[in-house]
Amino acid sequence: MIRMSDTLSLSLRLKDATHTIHEDLDRGIMAQGLFSSADKYRNFVQLQYQFHRDINALYNHAQLVEIIPDLSARNRFAQVCQDMQDLGLPIPDGASPADDKDASTAIGWLYVAEGSKLGANFLTKLAEKLGFTETFGARHLAADPDGRGPSWNAFKSAIDHAGFDPALAVVGARAGFLRVKAYLLASNAKANTPA
Repeated sequence: MIRMSDTLSLSLRLKDATHTIHEDLDRGIMAQGLFSSADKYRNFVQLQYQFHRDINALYNHAQLVEIIPDLSARNRFAQVCQDMQDLGLPIPDGASPADDKDASTAIGWLYVAEGSKLGANFLTKLAEKLGFTETFGARHLAADPDGRGPSWNAFKSAIDHAGFDPALAVVGARAGFLRVKAYLLASNAKANTPA
């Protein structure tokens, strides 16, 4: 008997398996009002820095570069670092690199990062209201050169036809969303701690 989940592409399996945690994370970001002021936006950029620092090495993963030829060009870590400089933010300690022992788990982590570029279209507009643009303070929210939709579709097509282990990819994607959520919660706790 074939289960419906067995017939889904990897990208749809990842979307289905992470839907709840993804929605929860989006609500958390909006609930903290990270785009309501320049100071709160700085917390968002720090969160982005921490996550992209943790996945930076995955964009040079030997197996994944073979599957996704433009993978290294998709990496936004350099842009996040520039945004940190633009905003005069100190570089946080405590790197915790993502699990890259196998390509399937690693692709789950990258699914989180690459998918977030679609939502960044909305976030870019919010950042612009605060005075941050794709050339100052919000560089990491800019679209890939080919555009958000085409870039995402190319990524999905590559992972859907690569033969990754779906269970391991789901583990990686869930871990990625949980990592961002952990940074979000830590940011909120820090913001609410009396000086």
